Amino acid sequence: MEVIKEQPQWFKDALAVDHRSDFADIAGAKIHFMEWGDPNNPSVIMLHGNHAHAHWFQFIGGLLAEKYHFVVMSFSGMGDSEWRSRYDKDTFVEDVWGVVKETNLIKPVVVGHSFGGMVSLATADKYGEQMSGLILVDFVVRRPENHIEWYKNMPPSKPPKIRPSKEELVQRFRLMPPQDCQNQYLLDFIAEKSVRETDGGWSWTFDPSTYDHLEVGSDQHEIINQLNCPVSFIYGENTMEFDTGDSIKEMKELLPEGSSVVALEDAQHHLMLDKPLEFVDELDKLIKDFF
Repeated sequence: MEVIKEQPQWFKDALAVDHRSDFADIAGAKIHFMEWGDPNNPSVIMLHGNHAHAHWFQFIGGLLAEKYHFVVMSFSGMGDSEWRSRYDKDTFVEDVWGVVKETNLIKPVVVGHSFGGMVSLATADKYGEQMSGLILVDFVVRRPENHIEWYKNMPPSKPPKIRPSKEELVQRFRLMPPQDCQNQYLLDFIAEKSVRETDGGWSWTFDPSTYDHLEVGSDQHEIINQLNCPVSFIYGENTMEFDTGDSIKEMKELLPEGSSVVALEDAQHHLMLDKPLEFVDELDKLIKDFF
């Protein structure tokens, strides 16, 4: 597999697109977001995965800036957003809707990758009437008998590890769940945005206690079929996130009738990093279907 280290011109151009980087004060924490495009265009907000951040999707905002009022954000306890003393699913839902209100998004499409898919589904459960659609990205819903409560048996969180240099920490950056990715320039860009300087050295931007009180809930199969907005599903053809092909089959069976389903060819769980341009093309099509 050829590893691409040099940033392509399209990526540089996407990062250079004019946008607003700011913070919304939500329930006592400053939540970071980035915003592109004309407010009169259709509204979209995109949510990141486990311990990720808004910069994962910065290039996507740049590529879609001409078409949409596009927003990406970092959940509290992640990225450039402030940390809280406690987090639960409702915390993250209100992070999302607080940013929606701060940026004046109008009936947005909410796009959620992985952990962000879980939060986006919960957001649609509460605010679906005020949404134009929901796009789940490599996040599956299971029936109760197959449900996995991902965070229930995790060991208690420990204080963040401090490294003496930024370079040492950046070199330790890995995708979770683990996978290879030929677009090293994307990993390098994300890694640089995933560290912060502290009094004692350098640490990751995420709060290790983020998931201490988090419950996914085994009622997602009911929620997804009672939403007040349409749903689409896009996943990596070669994703390892799902234990077997049965998970995809189950997800398709649980989706509301008429939902769009897209398998991105030659992509894994982090499909926007594996096939960035192809992912943006497919995302664009799915968003258009809601308007």
